[in-house]
Amino acid sequence: MKKKVKVIVWASFFLLFSLFMSAAAQEPAYRSQAITEPRQVDGQEDDWAGATFANFKKAGVDYAVAHDNEHLYLILVFRNKAGLSTAEEGGVFIYLSQAGKKSKDIGYHFVRRMVSAEEAIARLESYGESLSEERRAQIREKKMFAFYEGEPVGKKFKADLQKIKGQKFEPAVFRARLEQARRGPGAYARGQDGFQKAVFEFRIPLRPSPGLPPLLEPGKPINLGIEWGGLTEEMKQDIIARRAASATRATATDSRMVVSGDDPSEGSFDRGGGELDMKNLPKKFNFWFGLQLSPQ
Repeated sequence: MKKKVKVIVWASFFLLFSLFMSAAAQEPAYRSQAITEPRQVDGQEDDWAGATFANFKKAGVDYAVAHDNEHLYLILVFRNKAGLSTAEEGGVFIYLSQAGKKSKDIGYHFVRRMVSAEEAIARLESYGESLSEERRAQIREKKMFAFYEGEPVGKKFKADLQKIKGQKFEPAVFRARLEQARRGPGAYARGQDGFQKAVFEFRIPLRPSPGLPPLLEPGKPINLGIEWGGLTEEMKQDIIARRAASATRATATDSRMVVSGDDPSEGSFDRGGGELDMKNLPKKFNFWFGLQLSPQ
C-alpha cells in the first residue's frame, strides 16, 4: 500500500514539474502597439518611436509590430548582411497561424515584381477596381510597373480568395530600403561592402475583403511566422545548369564527378573556373512568435 502511494506521489510530482517547465518554456505573446493614425509604409523606421522592438539573434534582426483598426504593421531591421541573406531578391514570407501552431495555410510572399502594362491592368482589376478607358490608356503609356505587394500563399488562403474572385480585395504592401555607407575614406568601416542596415516594412489588412473573415482580431492571439533567404530560383537554375555542364565535361574526359547530398550546405562541384563552395551559399532563416493585438 505504501509503495503504491509513493508511486502516485512521484507521478504527481513529475506531472506538475512537466507542466511547470512547459509553461516556463512558452514565451509570452508579443503585444502589438495600438496606434490611432495609419502608418506610412516607406521602409523608414522614424515613425516607430515608442514601439517595443524584439530581436531574432540568429540573423541579427530587430522587429516590431503595430496595428490600427484596419491594418497590421510589421518592421524588420537587418543589422548585418549575412542575416539579410537573399531577402532583397527572393522576398519575405509572412504566415498567420493559430496560436501555438506553425501552419502555412495563410500567408503572403512579399517580393518586388516588375510587370507589363497589361499585367498591371489585370492585377488592379483582380482587386475589384473598375478602370476607365482613360485610366487604362494612362497605364499603357508605361511599359513596365513595379508592384511592392504580398502575393497570397497557402492552400486555405488561395481557396478562400477563389470564392470571392472579382470582388473588392485589398492587397498587402511593403517597402524595402538598403542603407549603405557613402564612398570615401573609411566609408566601409562597418561592413566590407558598405552595408549599414536594411529595413523592410509591411502592411497587412486585418480583413482583406468584406467577403472574407478577418485574418486577425484584436484580443485574439495568433502565431506569426517570418521566413526569408536561401537559394533564389535564379540561383537554383544556375546550379542545375552548372551541374549539367560539369557532368558533361566529366563524361567527355571519362572522369567521374561526385556531389555529396542534395542539401546545398553539403559538398561542392566544379564550375569550370574552380569549385563552388556550397557551404558559403546564402542561409535560410525563419522564426515564429506569439502575437496579440491589443484592443484599441
